[in-house]
Amino acid sequence: MTHGHNHYHGPVHSGKRLFGTIVLNVGITAAEIIGGLLTGYLALLADAVHNLSDVAALILAYIGEIGAARPATKRSTYGFKRLEVMTAFISAVALVVIALYIFFEAYRRFLEPQDFRNPTLLLIVAVIGLVGNILSVVILHGSRKRSLNIKTAFLHMFYDALSSLAVIIGAVVIIKTGWNYLDPILAVLIGLMILWSSYDVIGEATMIFMEAAPRGLDVDRVASAIAGNPRVRDVHHLHIWSLSSALTALSCHISLSKANYPAGPEIMTELGVMLHERFGIDHCTIQPELEYCIDNGVNQTPETGES
Repeated sequence: MTHGHNHYHGPVHSGKRLFGTIVLNVGITAAEIIGGLLTGYLALLADAVHNLSDVAALILAYIGEIGAARPATKRSTYGFKRLEVMTAFISAVALVVIALYIFFEAYRRFLEPQDFRNPTLLLIVAVIGLVGNILSVVILHGSRKRSLNIKTAFLHMFYDALSSLAVIIGAVVIIKTGWNYLDPILAVLIGLMILWSSYDVIGEATMIFMEAAPRGLDVDRVASAIAGNPRVRDVHHLHIWSLSSALTALSCHISLSKANYPAGPEIMTELGVMLHERFGIDHCTIQPELEYCIDNGVNQTPETGES
C-alpha cells in the first residue's frame, strides 16, 4: 500500500458564453471603427482599438476554456488545466499593453485636442458600444469567480464598459463646453484601473505557475487538520499547489502505527473527504507509512516544531 488517491473534479466549461461575447464584441468594434472614421472622434477610434484587442483576448480565453476541458493524456497526465491559466496570463499582459496605449493616446490628445463632427452619430455609436459591453459583462458575470480565465475576460469587458461610458461623458461635456481636455483625463483614469486589475490577475497566474498554495489557504491549518485524525501520528512532506485557478492538489505522507496501518485506505478516504469539504482541495494523493519517515524534514506537522 503506497498511496491513496481521492479527487473531486468539477470542470467548468463556459465556452458558449465566451463565444457569444466574442460575436457581440466583433459587432461593437465594427460599429465604433465606422463611427470613429465618420465623426473624426479619436476617442471612439481608440475605444474601437481597445475593443479589437479585447476580441483577441476573448478568443484566447475561449481557446483556454476549450483546452482546459480536454481529458488527460499519457503525456499530459493532469490534462490541460494550465492552458486556462496561460491564456489568462497572456490576456492580462494584453490589458497592460492596452493601458499603455491609452496613456500614449491620452498624451497625444492632451497636446493636440481633437475636434469631431456629427455629434449625434457619435453618441448613437458610443451608446451602442456601451450597451454591448454591458451585455458582455452580464453574460460573463456568473462565471467570473469560477475560472481565472473567465475572470480576466470579465475584467476586459468591465473596463471596456467603463471606457465606453467615459467616451460618452467626454463627448457630451465637449459638445456642451468645448473643453477637449476632459477626454485624455478620463482615458488616464481608465488606464490606471486597467493596470490595477491586470496586476491582480498576473500575480495570481504567476503563483499558479510557481505551484504555490492557493491564495487564502493556510498550509499549517491543513497540516493540523490532517494530523487531527486520531489514527494519524504525523504528517510530513506536505505539498499544496494549484493545478488551475479552480482546482487545488495536495500530496503528503502520513505516519500510522502498526495497528492502524491495515486501515490505511479507510483513513485516506476520510482525509480526502475532509480536505474537500473543509478546504476545497479536490485532488489528494496521500502516502501512508509505518511510524516515521526516515527523511521527514519537510513540512512537518506544526506541533512538532520542525520546518
